[in-house]
Amino acid sequence: MTMVDVVQQSSPRWSRRRRIITAIVAIDAFIVLFAAVAATQFYDSVPEPAELRPQQAVVDLREVPMPVLNTFVAAVDPDFYEEPFRPWSGSLITRRYAATAADVDDVSSWRVGIMASKLEDRYTRTELLGFYLNNADFGRGTVGLATAAQTRFGKPVAQLSVAEAAVLAVPLAPDADADPRRAWESVLDTMVERGWLSQAERATQTYPA
Repeated sequence: MTMVDVVQQSSPRWSRRRRIITAIVAIDAFIVLFAAVAATQFYDSVPEPAELRPQQAVVDLREVPMPVLNTFVAAVDPDFYEEPFRPWSGSLITRRYAATAADVDDVSSWRVGIMASKLEDRYTRTELLGFYLNNADFGRGTVGLATAAQTRFGKPVAQLSVAEAAVLAVPLAPDADADPRRAWESVLDTMVERGWLSQAERATQTYPA
């Protein structure tokens, strides 16, 4: 048997294999395309939540010192400022606000994640932090940072010390220690780790009575 005979006998088998491989590739491509279209349609179908208009007093974050604001970021989501935009997710702070605005309980749901990503595509991180803090539940029926500051310390947010702000931030922490004092110290330690508070400044902080 010559080499030509071998090629001629084997070519139908290879032809069938090529057709099978081509069909599989085509099916895979169709599935990927269908999934992409379905995902895009689902993403587009989720509305951006309407901006909440709190009935309680609100805080203008431009009037609040950054160290005070950073206590809340340290407690809730230390990566908030650095997290890249993700079209199907969003930071915890943004997801919490989105869930509140949409009246949804499950902060981790895909729907809330999409809402959060749409908000992050539209607003700055500072604006989103303001939306969240002005509508956050600080416990014991206290809603909004301005109300929490007045209720706990009898002063406006702009006059809070870092130590006082850390006390208010503790109830917002997703995994706070059951001991409020230890949870407070954890917030301050996170601020030091992130460079938002120096070791010397940390050493001067005392737990508010």
